[in-house]
Amino acid sequence: MKIPQTLKIGGHIVKVLLVDTEDINNNCGEQNAARNIIKIRKDMPQTQIESTLIHEIIHHCNTSLKEDIVGSLSEQLYQVLKDNSLLK
Repeated sequence: MKIPQTLKIGGHIVKVLLVDTEDINNNCGEQNAARNIIKIRKDMPQTQIESTLIHEIIHHCNTSLKEDIVGSLSEQLYQVLKDNSLLK
């Protein structure tokens, strides 16, 4: 999957930034809905970057979901997309 520089989510343009580990406190990624930014660690394997992007998109779409739900949904969705060759 090509990691885009921007995404349109819910009518908003969201910047996607690949950042150093210290820029997100050693997390895999983070999102800020108020600033329309998703940050992902750039030092991870490509598959982890891709699944983290899906994870942060889900957070951005619904900020009230608990972390364990988002984690489960993002991994399951990533696996479906990967297994069915839906990622380019």
